[in-house]
Amino acid sequence: MDATSLQTTLVELGKTNSPLIQCATKQAWNVVRIANFGKIPDIDISKVALVVSHDGLPKGVRNQYPQALIVSETPSAHADLSIDATASDDVFEQLLNHAQAHWQRAIMVNQLVRELGTRRQRMHQLSEIGIALSARMGFDELLRTILTEARRIAGCDAGSLYLLSEEGDQRRLVFKLAQNDSIDVPFVEAHLPLTSESLAGYVAISGEELHIADVYSLQPDCPYSFNRTFDEQMGYRTQSMLVLPMRNDRHEVVGVLQFINRIHQADLRSAPEVVGFNEEISELLRAVASQAAVSIQKNTLIHNINNLFESFVHASVKTIERRDPTTSGHSFRVADTTVKLLLALPRSGIPRFRDLRFSEENIREVRYAALLHDFGKVGVRENVLIKARKLSDDRVEVIRFRMELQKERLRRQAVERELKLLHHGTEPLSVLKQVYAELERNISRLDDYMEWIAKANQPNVLEEGDFEHLRMVRNAAFAGTDFPLIDDQELQALSVRRGSLTPAERIEIEGHVVQTREFLDGLPWPPELARVPEIAGAHHEKLDGSGYPLGLNEDQIPLPSKVMTVCDIYDAPTAMDRPYKAAMPDDKAYSILQDEASRGLLDTEIVSIFIDSRRGHREVHAVSAS
Repeated sequence: MDATSLQTTLVELGKTNSPLIQCATKQAWNVVRIANFGKIPDIDISKVALVVSHDGLPKGVRNQYPQALIVSETPSAHADLSIDATASDDVFEQLLNHAQAHWQRAIMVNQLVRELGTRRQRMHQLSEIGIALSARMGFDELLRTILTEARRIAGCDAGSLYLLSEEGDQRRLVFKLAQNDSIDVPFVEAHLPLTSESLAGYVAISGEELHIADVYSLQPDCPYSFNRTFDEQMGYRTQSMLVLPMRNDRHEVVGVLQFINRIHQADLRSAPEVVGFNEEISELLRAVASQAAVSIQKNTLIHNINNLFESFVHASVKTIERRDPTTSGHSFRVADTTVKLLLALPRSGIPRFRDLRFSEENIREVRYAALLHDFGKVGVRENVLIKARKLSDDRVEVIRFRMELQKERLRRQAVERELKLLHHGTEPLSVLKQVYAELERNISRLDDYMEWIAKANQPNVLEEGDFEHLRMVRNAAFAGTDFPLIDDQELQALSVRRGSLTPAERIEIEGHVVQTREFLDGLPWPPELARVPEIAGAHHEKLDGSGYPLGLNEDQIPLPSKVMTVCDIYDAPTAMDRPYKAAMPDDKAYSILQDEASRGLLDTEIVSIFIDSRRGHREVHAVSAS
């Protein structure tokens, strides 16, 4: 029998009433196909179970027929086996049987490989969901991620998410999110009564899962029902549903995930169809629901911690301001202007600021640093912290008493001289007039001294003033007087050229920066806020290294600190709430900033951006008012 006869025999066997062929035809009609590799028929390759050739097999035959048994008349490296064309019919029947079994095994293996690939993909998706849910994100973004990723892993057309909330003594179900790939959902968050009549409410109360093949076919005695209003209004058809509870670490239900219409498509040629949720998909979604509950709990905890920290920061600022009510609002104003100025830098067009980018965490870090920049003042003595003038009122009263005492001594001395002149009767009246004229001059001089002291006692905003006249007061001598009108300590205090603090007091109050840094360093800042102590602790540093407490130079000072310094210097003289001085006009405050920038103390470009932004803001308000 030649090769052609071999193929003919196999074909004829396929047409006989052989029990083997009848069985194959009945159970899997596509088990056996004969293909002459020299002339490939137009057939479905996936259904070829047997390839026979008598002209030899080309190299790519295995790739072209991956599920078939490859048979050759002559030995071939590309064939599974070779068969003699003269073999008996029994051999051919065994060959058919073997081909059938080989094809069925190949189909089963391929199916298992596909299922394994699908499971691997789902496990990978589950891992990706875990990674996504562990990332830092806002609460609304977290909820969207939960529902989107869960629907993706399950292949659902739609879904919704509910959370449980406590409103007073009543628990309610909050409809937080809805998604639908088929239609646009006009979603509005809603607070619903927590009852077991709805599917989500039943799951939230009972903690049980619901697997529903068709929600339109619920039994009448079900404790829950499906509301068709949405479907009727939107022209949608809800069918299969899986409703799962989300449980926290205490096994309490904190929310409900609702999956709608799982879609299955066998292949690209077939139409998608709605199917039910099998156990494998349900198990994956349970894992997602568990991860979601933990993520929501973590997000809520972080939110609560942030609120607590925010409250702590505000309470700390208010504590500072209670010690010095005259500076009330200073820290909040500095924080506000610092953040605004920092955000204005990249918009300024200045090349070195053009690529600056600030995240929400960056801004929060700078704002906390600005709010807490003066916290160390809680460690400064109150009489130094709230010192409005160079000398306290008590000390001024002591000086005033000295002046009045000196006046009384001078008057007494004049009276004594008058009595002496009258007693001797030897001096003319003109001498007596000279005595009282001298008395008036000395009293007037003491009044001038007191006026000089009162004027010198007012602090200067700028470093200015000539205090030579105070040294005259210190050195003033009167006959019969053994005490100075002002002592050396008072002279030093009154001679302060800027502000109201003596050098010793200034050192003490400048120490508030060190105390601020030490206090902030002791707090457990999270990584995204780790630079708060550094930024707050450098707000009195100057570019030329003349600042305090560390004497940092320009390259060592953080950019946010440079910005905060400008805002801090501006706010101090322009504040409206200082009882001992009127607020300085903006233009004069700008001149102070520009002067310090010209002397290399402040960043010139930051000062320029600040002034331009303030003037622009003022012009906008002026136009609005008109």
